[in-house]
Parts: sequence; C-alpha cells; structure tokens
Amino acid sequence: MPVRVHAAPCLCDFRNASKDDLVLQLELLNRARQSPAIYAAWVRLRDVRSYYIGLRKKSFSQHGEDQFVAKYFAGRPPGFYLDIGASHPFRISNTYLLYRTGWRGVTVEPIPFLGALHRKWRPRDRLLPVAVGREPGRLPFFEMTPSVLSTLDRKTYEEYVREGRAVLSKTYDIQVVPLDEVIREATRENSVDFLSIDIEGLDAEVLESIDLKSFRPELVCVECNDSEVKARIEKMFSSCSYEILTELGCNVIARAR
Repeated sequence: MPVRVHAAPCLCDFRNASKDDLVLQLELLNRARQSPAIYAAWVRLRDVRSYYIGLRKKSFSQHGEDQFVAKYFAGRPPGFYLDIGASHPFRISNTYLLYRTGWRGVTVEPIPFLGALHRKWRPRDRLLPVAVGREPGRLPFFEMTPSVLSTLDRKTYEEYVREGRAVLSKTYDIQVVPLDEVIREATRENSVDFLSIDIEGLDAEVLESIDLKSFRPELVCVECNDSEVKARIEKMFSSCSYEILTELGCNVIARAR
C-alpha cells in the first residue's frame, strides 16, 4: 500500500513544499475526495500526467526499483510477481514496468477505488482486495490522503499526521488475511519470481511471517521505514540465505542464494 528510510520523500507530488504548505494541500485534496466528481476529474488528470512521465522515464517506481528488477531478469521469458500493498496500478509501482513487458501476477490492495483502477489498467493480473497481516480477521484501516500512505498500523497513521506527511481521509474495518494464505492463493498455478512488499509500518512484521526457506521468490523488494525495521529485515534475509543486492531509496532488494 502504506515516509520510509527517507533517502527521498515519498510524497513525490509535494516534495518541495514546506510542512505547513504540505498540510494545507493535503487538507484541500482530502476535501476534494468528499466530492466524487471533482476528485475523479483530479485523479484522471494526475494519472495521465504520471503515466506519460513514467513512459518518458521508462520507470514507474519511486527510486528506479522497477528498472533494477527488469534489468535483473532481462533476457528471460516474462515472469510472475506478487505485489503486496500494490496501491495505484502504475503510480509509484514496482511491478507496472514488468507488466508492460509481458509479466503478470497477483496484486494485493484493499482500497476499493485503487482496486477498480487495477482492474482497468492491469486486466492480466489477479487482484486480491484484502489487507495482509499475521492473523485473519477484521481490523480498522486508516485510509490516508495520499492513499499510498494508508495503513493498518495506528502508530504509523498517527506519525504521518503528526509530521504533516498525510491527513486521514476515513477509517473503516477491512478483511485481514494471513500472508501464507495469500501466498497459497498466488502460487496455485505459478511460482513467484519477484515479491514486492510495501505495507506502511508493518513490512518487517509481514516479511517475518513468511517461511522463505520453503517459499523462495528469486527476488524480494521490501520497504524499510526506519533503522530498526531495516535491521530486522536484514537479519531475516541472512537467516533465510538471501543476499542483499541494493538499497534504492526506502527499499531493500535481495535475491535467493
């Protein structure tokens, strides 16, 4: 989905704004979300701009993660990905560039309007409209403006609001599915070549719930939103015989040895 280890801020559209200006812009945008017609028009304009910027850059991810992954798998047949916390189908996406080159996979995204965009822009993919956690059930979900920072984690939501990175749009309960269930669903017909995890505030917790000794995607990209999370993720990779290849902005990319 849900600013991370901040080599560059995640609010790309607002990164030159002061904190006060950013909060004001986010509040105005949040108000616009309450008017479906106005917000839909704004989203269309934003998405068209973002799409053509991505085409020009040949990259749709935040820090070039997609280019790194595409280069790593270059020369092979199109593969299969599992994108957990996929957010928008192409804005700040680690998998859309792969999709454009023939890959397909499973995207996991609980926010309804983002799910609708996935179905429109990525019809070869299979969308799972759920959140991922350690235990099954229903939990409060904090949908933020910008939506990419939405989270299940109250501490993370409060931090974003306090620091002026986001404002709360709405809160509602959503279905939470254990990661092993998502993996079983994703691998029914295909093995996973590339795993991308971006779950605001819960990335290390979710990664630690994976048995990477039996489920072994060749390449894994996971968000590290602070030094403690990064240390946990590095320890997890080491214990499961994964080698860290690079750090790009807020993400660590590792491969199976």
